[in-house]
Amino acid sequence: MNGLYDNSREGIGEAIASVKGAANGVALYPGADVHISRDLLENVRKGTLPLINDKNYLLLELPTFVLPPMAELERIIAGLKFRGVTPVITHPERNVAILEDVSILQRLLDLGALCQLTAASITGRFGARVQKACFKMLKKKQVHVVATDAHDVKKRPPVLSEAHARIANKFGPSQAARLFISNPFRIVNGEPVN
Repeated sequence: MNGLYDNSREGIGEAIASVKGAANGVALYPGADVHISRDLLENVRKGTLPLINDKNYLLLELPTFVLPPMAELERIIAGLKFRGVTPVITHPERNVAILEDVSILQRLLDLGALCQLTAASITGRFGARVQKACFKMLKKKQVHVVATDAHDVKKRPPVLSEAHARIANKFGPSQAARLFISNPFRIVNGEPVN
């Protein structure tokens, strides 16, 4: 987020390299939430954005309370796809406009974007309304991946197990495997998702 979190592609790569020795065999891949902005397509052209594992997926974060005009948002999504980058809309269940009208998310998916829910949203950490939106999106098959959106190990830890269990129980183990295992691996490897 320009002016607040100025993380560069190079800086993220350096941070990962600095902790690889302490990772105890855990694979680490670069990537970061990128806030939607007017210079997004130019930064893709320049190669300065942190694509997931330096492949062809970008974690795209929308503003929490408002959305850009739909025509502009659709132009950005289409522009990313034209440049070979698939945007993964992160935590749309916490966006107020999408909470009010889930069809907005479908319009973005129809342009080729993907949807990533936050595990803590599924388990109710962000409230019943957000949790209900998650299950609505899951039922409509609008979700491609579930992630932790971890910020630290105490307040927002990287825990997926409870959300995985809820999805496996409500939608079946194969759906949980798709959202938590196969699609994430496909994204990391730059492959199409299911």
